[in-house]
Amino acid sequence: MLIKVNRNNVDFFLQPFGGRDEDLPLLINDIREIHEGIPFEMHGIYECTKERMERVMPGIEFIEDRDTSDYIYLRENLATLAGRKYHGQKNHYNTFKKNYPDYVYEPITESNMAECLSFGEKWCDDRLHEDPSITCEKYAIQQAFHNFAALELRGGAIRLDGKIEAFSFGRKINEDTAVEHVEKANPEIRGLYAVINKEFAAHAWGDVVYLNREEDMGHEGLRRAKESYHPEFILKKYNAVFR
Repeated sequence: MLIKVNRNNVDFFLQPFGGRDEDLPLLINDIREIHEGIPFEMHGIYECTKERMERVMPGIEFIEDRDTSDYIYLRENLATLAGRKYHGQKNHYNTFKKNYPDYVYEPITESNMAECLSFGEKWCDDRLHEDPSITCEKYAIQQAFHNFAALELRGGAIRLDGKIEAFSFGRKINEDTAVEHVEKANPEIRGLYAVINKEFAAHAWGDVVYLNREEDMGHEGLRRAKESYHPEFILKKYNAVFR
């Protein structure tokens, strides 16, 4: 399978899925013919696919893409915030609990899904003037909630004074790893992001070792936040250039 993407009027392909190694050169040649010799790129290539492509097509130009590399954490670290390195996050968490002792963590189910979706839509709408591309994120959140069970998603939410003020959801992808796709919280409430992060890791993912909290997309603030939680490692991704 091969997926073509257009982002900001730039076309590229995602890494190929499936197929035999010996078919990769045939696939690239077919794309070259379609592009009539114009250079093209593949994005989001993991180390294993990079090695696979290098075996059968030596000489490909690979460029590490730090903006799309995934942050992988030990679930237990996020769930407990134990140790000096999490002192800052633990302070935010404890301050929140002191200010909002009656907050409730609850799993996302049919009973609260509409509330979570409404909160997520408003979160996106409030930021559209800053970044029109958030329209795509809003659409993805809508599709996720409309297909929650079919996608085998797990979610958790924080309720304050009867209102949903934060939620997160993701999916278990193998025996020891889950990916958290979305995390949204009311930014006016201090410590709320730390709380949904910790509570979701503690309550929803007791059957995994690692949590993949995805990329930072090159956003400076998001990168600082993800690095502050001390990832166990960064899962590198590459772009391949075909000339």
